[in-house]
Amino acid sequence: MSRTSKTEGIVLKKKNLPNQDMIVTIFSEVMGKIRILAKGVKKISSKRLPHLQTGNIINAVIYNSEKRLYLQETSLISGLTQIKKDSKKISFVYFYFHIIDRLLPENQQEPDIYNAVKRFLIDLSKSSTTIPLLEKHLNILMKKLGYISKKGSLDEIHKLVEELINEKVPLIII
Repeated sequence: MSRTSKTEGIVLKKKNLPNQDMIVTIFSEVMGKIRILAKGVKKISSKRLPHLQTGNIINAVIYNSEKRLYLQETSLISGLTQIKKDSKKISFVYFYFHIIDRLLPENQQEPDIYNAVKRFLIDLSKSSTTIPLLEKHLNILMKKLGYISKKGSLDEIHKLVEELINEKVPLIII
């Protein structure tokens, strides 16, 4: 079995390390939610850094050592520029991604949820009515995760998520 694999994924978040490295959380259809060490990515000469913006859909080549995953190469599939032009849409993406990051286990394949997240990003980039869209997609996400069986309001889902993860989640509506 090969130690390197190529996967499509959505950048959920990133954490800067004190050196030139970064830990990137990617949600992939094949690998699920994974945390990857991107060595040297903050160097000026790095071609990977622009691809690792939150919300970007990328192709990634990942090296799997026995102890951790390393990001070797990336290519950008979509930078979601229509979303990044609107601060309200950006806040919804961060809210949605925060929920995904907290509720999904690592290294567990979730193709239905991955496709639902992609659908959310596509719909959000095309939509001008963001609050009903966010509510609709949060209902879809929470149903697929098995936390609700019937449709709930944005406030109800927000409170449920806070109870599930045991922390306050800011919902920014600009």
